[in-house]
Amino acid sequence: MGVLWTTYPLNEEMREWLDSEGVEAPENDSRFPTGREVKQALESLEEVTVEITDNGIGNIWQAWINSKLEPEKIWTLLNISEYSGDDKPQEVWFEKGDENLIKYVLGKISHFSGPQVLIPDTGDTPEVINA
Repeated sequence: MGVLWTTYPLNEEMREWLDSEGVEAPENDSRFPTGREVKQALESLEEVTVEITDNGIGNIWQAWINSKLEPEKIWTLLNISEYSGDDKPQEVWFEKGDENLIKYVLGKISHFSGPQVLIPDTGDTPEVINA
């Protein structure tokens, strides 16, 4: 069994929830990344391979991300449940994998969209990931 990681942009409601969880967050709002921004972030990754499965608009879009050095050990699967297009906002989540790699990828995405909150389904403390 692995951890599912939800991501969410910062807004006032999210900052209030993070505050109740004891997590500090920057004051600037952010947004969901566009499909193009997700693709640009993935293209900028170093030391990894990325294999994309694109099932078209309205369908699941996935990127298998593996370390070039330890692909069996350091990997994650980035998901967009309903891809809505390159210029539309996308709700990104990660299915299992290496936590540090997930943070690295989300940091690259947040370069475009602003800080993103990474929320594990284990009930552990969420974390704000910034570029």
